[in-house]
Amino acid sequence: MKMKDENAYKKSLVFSICYVGFATIALFSMYPESFLHGDWALMSLLISFPVSILSFGLIYSGVENAQLIILVIQIVMFLLTWYLSYRFLKGKKRQN
Repeated sequence: MKMKDENAYKKSLVFSICYVGFATIALFSMYPESFLHGDWALMSLLISFPVSILSFGLIYSGVENAQLIILVIQIVMFLLTWYLSYRFLKGKKRQN
């Protein structure tokens, strides 16, 4: 792997972990019994809207024991975000 591709790979990985991880914590904070529950969760879901909309819809619909399903959806979103951000950074590096 070329140095520029490796740099794009690492940056996209860190970005995806932070962005999707932030959305996942916010989603699990939407539950009233969560110790992280608070007003900040709604604002953070708005910031991370593209990766949290499906899981938020699942929470809003009232599905019982949806934590595992939410986790699986967020893992898929992480992989998709990682791939798309890597392709974006890789394409941006080639233009330079």
